[in-house]
Amino acid sequence: MAKSRFRLDVRRALKDGTYPIQIIVGHGTNIYLGTGIYASAGEWDARTQQYIGKGARRINAALVSMLAMITNRIMELKEIGIWNTLTRGQIKQMLTDLELEKPTIDVPTLSDVFSSMCIGRADRTKATTKSTLLKIQAFGYDPTKLHFEQITRVWLEDFYASMVDLSVNTKAAYMKTIKRAFNWANDHDITTKNPFRHYHIKVEETRMRDLPIDKMRQLVNLPLQGLYPEYRDLFLLTFYLIGINTVDLADCTADSIKNGRLEYRRHKTNKLYSIKIEPEAMEIINRYRGEKHLIRCFDRYKDYKALQGSVNNALAKMGPALLDDNGNFILTGNNRKKMKPLQNGLSLYWARYSWATYAADLDVPKDTISEALGHSHGAKITGVYIKYNRDKVDAANRKVINYVLNKKGDKD
Repeated sequence: MAKSRFRLDVRRALKDGTYPIQIIVGHGTNIYLGTGIYASAGEWDARTQQYIGKGARRINAALVSMLAMITNRIMELKEIGIWNTLTRGQIKQMLTDLELEKPTIDVPTLSDVFSSMCIGRADRTKATTKSTLLKIQAFGYDPTKLHFEQITRVWLEDFYASMVDLSVNTKAAYMKTIKRAFNWANDHDITTKNPFRHYHIKVEETRMRDLPIDKMRQLVNLPLQGLYPEYRDLFLLTFYLIGINTVDLADCTADSIKNGRLEYRRHKTNKLYSIKIEPEAMEIINRYRGEKHLIRCFDRYKDYKALQGSVNNALAKMGPALLDDNGNFILTGNNRKKMKPLQNGLSLYWARYSWATYAADLDVPKDTISEALGHSHGAKITGVYIKYNRDKVDAANRKVINYVLNKKGDKD
C-alpha cells in the first residue's frame, strides 16, 4: 500500500507556466490534495520530490510539514477505526480540514432526516416539521447543508433566543422537532451526538379553552344573522361529534355515515374512529348537507384551514346583540346587529376542550373521556391498552349533550 508523497501536476498549467504541487495520499485512495504551492517544471525534482527553485529550503520545510500532518491524520483515523468506513469524498474532507471531528460529506443533513421522519406521519407532524425548517432558515442556516455535528447546546440556545415573538409552547414545539431528529439520527447511526442531553425545553401549561356551561347554553339559542348561524352550528356539530377535528370533518362525505355512526380515520393518529350521530348532530348535518363533502361549507373552500379561519374569526365576534341607551339595536355599516363577543378567542377547538370538561363535571371516568377523544391510554411501559365498548363512549356523549341542552335526568 503506497505511502503519501508529492507530485507536480503538469496537467494543470497556470498562465505563468507553473504547476500545482500536490500530495498523493496513497493508502489505496487515489486522492490528491492541493498544497497551495506552485512550481515550474525546472523548479521541481521528481526523483527527490523536492522544490529546487528560489526559497527552496523554506518551501520544502512547508511541504514536509504538510505531509507529516496528513500522515498523522491518516494514522489517527486508522487507530480510531473509522478509516475503512469513510468514502473517498469523506477521506478527502477529513484530510483537508484537520479540525473536523467527523465528515459531513455523504452524511444526511438535518433536512434529510426531517424528510425521513415524516414518511407515513400525519399532516400535522409534517406541517410542524416544515415550520421548523423555515424557522431554522430565518435563523440563518440552510437545513439542507446543516449537519448534526454543527448543532451544539449553544446553537440550540441561540436558535431559541432568535424566536422572540413566539409563545413559549410554540418555541417548544420547534425545539422538540429538532430533538426528535437527533433521536432519529442516533437510532440510525448518523450521529452519536445529542446536545439535548443537558438542555431543558421550556413549556408552559396550556390554558384550558372550555366554554363555561352557561355561555354554551346561550350560544345554542343565540339569534344570529348572515353566515353566523351556519358557523355557530358548525361549532355545535363539532361539539356533538365529541370535538372532531376540523381536518377530519372536512374529509367526511355522505358515505362516512354508516348505520347511524360517523366513521373516519383520524389524520393525527391514522386511527379508525366511530361516533354515534345523536339526533342533534343529525339535524345539523341534514340542514347543511354538501355535495362533495358531508357539510356544504367545506364545498366552498379548497382548503379546510381557510374555512377554519373564517369560522374562528366569526366565533370570536359572536354574542348577544348590543343595545343603545334607548333599547334599540346598534347596527353595523352593512345594517347588521352589532354583537358583544360571548367569549374572547372562541374557536372551533374550544368544542373539544368543552366536551372533555363537561364530561369530567358529570363524573364520566377519565379513561372513557380519553377513549372518546381518541387518545391513547393505559400503561405506556408495558404497552397494554384497555379496549372500551363503544356503548360507554356513546352513553357519555349523550350525557354531555343532555347536560348542555338542560334535558331531564342530567346535572344542571
